[in-house]
Amino acid sequence: MVLLGLMGPSAVEPLFGPAGYLPPWFWNVRPPDLLIWVLVAVVLLVGTAAVIAGLAATRRGWSPRPRTLLTAGTLAVLGLVCVPPLGTTDPLNYAAYGRMAALGLDPYRVTPFGLARNGDPIGQLSIAEPWLHNPSVYGPLVTATEWAASLVGGTSMLLTVWVLSLLSGAAFVATGALLLRLAGPDPQRQVRSQLMWTLNPVLLWNLVVGPHVDVLGAFCVVVAFWALRRSGLAVGLALAAATAVKLTLGIFVLPFAWGMRHDRRRLAAAASAGVLLLALGYGFVPRAIRNAAAVSNQPVVGSPWPLLQRRLLTPVFGSAAVHLVPVVEILMVLGIAALLLVALPPVEDGAIVQATARPALALAAGYLLGTAYVRPWYDAVAWILVAMLPRSWFDLVLIAHTTCMTLPFDPGLPYPMHPDWLNYVVRQTGYRAMPYLQALLLMAVVAICLRRIRNRRAGTTGAPPRHA
Repeated sequence: MVLLGLMGPSAVEPLFGPAGYLPPWFWNVRPPDLLIWVLVAVVLLVGTAAVIAGLAATRRGWSPRPRTLLTAGTLAVLGLVCVPPLGTTDPLNYAAYGRMAALGLDPYRVTPFGLARNGDPIGQLSIAEPWLHNPSVYGPLVTATEWAASLVGGTSMLLTVWVLSLLSGAAFVATGALLLRLAGPDPQRQVRSQLMWTLNPVLLWNLVVGPHVDVLGAFCVVVAFWALRRSGLAVGLALAAATAVKLTLGIFVLPFAWGMRHDRRRLAAAASAGVLLLALGYGFVPRAIRNAAAVSNQPVVGSPWPLLQRRLLTPVFGSAAVHLVPVVEILMVLGIAALLLVALPPVEDGAIVQATARPALALAAGYLLGTAYVRPWYDAVAWILVAMLPRSWFDLVLIAHTTCMTLPFDPGLPYPMHPDWLNYVVRQTGYRAMPYLQALLLMAVVAICLRRIRNRRAGTTGAPPRHA
């Protein structure tokens, strides 16, 4: 990954401006698109294999020191933030929104194209799809971090993006450290938490190399879990902060409320603090809600939804299929979540963190598998949840989902690739192969859930009465 960053602007690395004495560092090697595509594919496939191999090794008795794994992950993050972001143009848009806020403009009304049209140096470098003509869809906490980064970076895109990368890297490491604390004294659980998060190459690619804001949301959710045994007030503030990163993270209010249902005083404190903070945050930027809703039903590359629309909804309902997407989407999310809520392995009695993480995973997975608009970095919240839970069949499902969603973004920038046959292969991978694989994964999850539910009912029915 570091080597890809050091090569400079390419099919995987946007242009952030000239290099300086401070990080991020790079050379202008101008590598061919084919080399970049192959290297990114190798990183993702080998990274996926490494996660699977690490989990398999722990089952066979491998027991490294958990803090050594955390240290190794921290060193990896330090190395990765020394090169420019890769695989996405989102940091360009983050910098543009921060620049707008620093100039007194409204990032929820002005687009990066509008900023560029005014001749701003940050805006002129942020001319990149797919968010060129979209105002910000992120919550007020994200806008605040973008504003702060812009104050430091000024008219330097490279410095602004580096500050954002440092923030994402710090959030990633802090999340790993909290997961280690939440794992308790059990060495196997501690090792699992680090293999699933801190030393996960696919997550490093999507959250550190590509410093997406989802890592901030994941950190806030982990803080909420850490506070679960300590303070209802802190739980409410942490969940409100997560929702102030991305509105969709508000779904975690439900499992946390369920986890605290026996302590009404703590639940009331969490609700009061969360509602107050969210009212203050989104009260200043109400358009953030409208902007986020405007893109929530747009199917994206790698998702099974374009296949569902093309093969099922449009042939059956014709032009009305577009209007049915939100309804079908909600039904799919709720249906998958309900199945997972029954089919996921049970947790230990009295373990409030795991008892809350299990329904949270069902909700998050239902959203990731069933929604139309999903990106690979959205999986971050699911990874922190599986890191807190015992190993299960869903581990491989999440690994497959994240990898299959990431591969269509190889190399990641929305520009035609050369030679033409490579561009054809990339498009066929994203718009043909991966939607079919994701559809098969979705059907496999449903089948596994139904089989486990049937087996559980059969076992319950065949069990002798308790008084026998």
